[in-house]
Amino acid sequence: MKKYILIVISLLSLSLVSCDSWLNRQPDEPMTSENIFEKMLTTRQYLINVYSWINNETDPSGQSNIWEACSDECTVSFGNRWHRLFNNDSWMVSSNPSVSSSSFLAKNYSLYWKGIREASYFMENVERCPELTAEQKEEWSAEARFLRAYYYFCLMRMWGPVPILGEECADYTSEELRDIDRNTWDECVEWVCGELDRAAEDLPLTQPDEWLGRATKGAAMAVKARLLLYSARSLYNGNPMYAGIKNYYGKDLFPQTYDANKWVKAAQAAEDLINLHVYEIVGENAGTPYESWKKVFVERWNKEIIFARQNNSYNWRVATTPEGVGGRAYGGVAVTQKLVDAFAMENGRYPITGYYSDGMPMIDEQSGYSESGFEYLTHPVLGNREETFKMYVGREPRFYMSVFWNNLTWVGGSNKVKITMHRGGNSYSGTSDNYSVTGYLPYKFANPNYDTKNASSTTWEAITWPLFRYAEVLLNYAEAVNEAANAGVGEYIISDALTQLNRIRTRAGVPNIETLYSEANTYEGLKKYILRERQIELNFENHRYFDTRTNLLSEVEDAGDVYGMNVAATSSSHTGGFWQRTVIPHDGGNNPSTRVFTKRQYLLPFYQSEVDRLTNLTQNPFY
Repeated sequence: MKKYILIVISLLSLSLVSCDSWLNRQPDEPMTSENIFEKMLTTRQYLINVYSWINNETDPSGQSNIWEACSDECTVSFGNRWHRLFNNDSWMVSSNPSVSSSSFLAKNYSLYWKGIREASYFMENVERCPELTAEQKEEWSAEARFLRAYYYFCLMRMWGPVPILGEECADYTSEELRDIDRNTWDECVEWVCGELDRAAEDLPLTQPDEWLGRATKGAAMAVKARLLLYSARSLYNGNPMYAGIKNYYGKDLFPQTYDANKWVKAAQAAEDLINLHVYEIVGENAGTPYESWKKVFVERWNKEIIFARQNNSYNWRVATTPEGVGGRAYGGVAVTQKLVDAFAMENGRYPITGYYSDGMPMIDEQSGYSESGFEYLTHPVLGNREETFKMYVGREPRFYMSVFWNNLTWVGGSNKVKITMHRGGNSYSGTSDNYSVTGYLPYKFANPNYDTKNASSTTWEAITWPLFRYAEVLLNYAEAVNEAANAGVGEYIISDALTQLNRIRTRAGVPNIETLYSEANTYEGLKKYILRERQIELNFENHRYFDTRTNLLSEVEDAGDVYGMNVAATSSSHTGGFWQRTVIPHDGGNNPSTRVFTKRQYLLPFYQSEVDRLTNLTQNPFY
């Protein structure tokens, strides 16, 4: 049986105070700082522990991550989650969220600083292991260096620039560091990218099957490519909103002027990864879109995955499986109507081109889309033939692989249940939060062969969660090339971007974008379609939250009313009132469900405890 790194071997205590204090506080334990690095086994266990600080991003419920529920692709019915504070702009510097071990703060701030410290400690000591070859020491040290850089990236994507501790193995909470302040954004990017380059030099192209999930050269390059893409976007590239904001040392914390060459760096980073010729778009040259999509998101490992965590599927499936299935099924993560609207029709055209002031859609009549009447549909994934609202007929394959809607039959092995999401239906009792407030649920990552109803606490299947996959790299490249070509920097042309974008669409079974829309051959048109394809292709992979923010789109895309079907209707019949666009009843306990997004929400604040502890710390703007 294969062993996977994602099943963490815990050697160390998770409540570390200094790099080696766990050893000193446990005199009865056989392991000490003097002998832990004397054996290959214990040295490797320490390295595996450094991986354990990677956050579990498979939970879309808003309990520890807010990425999905604070984006425009979903809402969450559960009212006791952190996302509700953000969506009504009540996320405060002082008391929200708490610092408990299960809080957002603990899992997305403290956790990464602990990982940074442990990675540094490992690099300081791995040379002491006599059972490792020189090559093994280099490779394992490179893994730790990669992880340290990745943890810095995770902090930066949420808080912007952060203090860079360099090679110092320091406890971030120690008194010795209370005088530090944040490095500038460009300093952070330069240092992290440099660390990723150093790691890539000594990391292998691939890992053996028994160690799938450990870092590779491609993983380091993928983190660099995404970071440089974020750095080139509007939030961090001459954003006037952050003009004149300086750190304690008098340096501009954010870049003050636009630099088009950042797009060249981003394009080159993505191109370098493409030219490794290690990864592929699954099903690009063979197979059907449905078979390919299933391989990417249901099979354990595939050639499209660059870096992933294999987690127990419990968190994802409990939150996305309709209550009517039975067993542990809470079904409170709801796809928004906006995401449903984003998917193309089977002819490749996007059905909804915008919205009127009353929230109703602007429909592309050439797409073949209709919101009038019902039609029989043989679901291409579930296999059931059922009468359904015409809105869902004739859509592209990714739609059917990503969204589950009312009156479909849920298939889980031999367990088949027709799901009704109207008030009084089997998946909307009206008395709990365990229902979809939009009448939709995510179907991505679902395995129709797996019966969640009869899953015990120990039999939930594993899910390989892609932190970085090849499709994203192609989209990163397309965006960066389009921007560079428009700015006249580098040697890129728009057709280079179109080539990579169309690879994604080809796998999805839809025509090349420029054959349908002539404006795709222009900068503005292609920019729009790249963002649309990112919204579709990367849905529910924790991208949309960061895409709208780094592109300064959140004040439009992530604000306002949230729409779905009319789940308050007491019937799912043709005339029962369910099948109509409706402002949802609540958004994570916020009633009304109108979201607020202000300029301060582009970055998270440093919490009051940090501001009080680090006397020179510069707070993010508008807090």
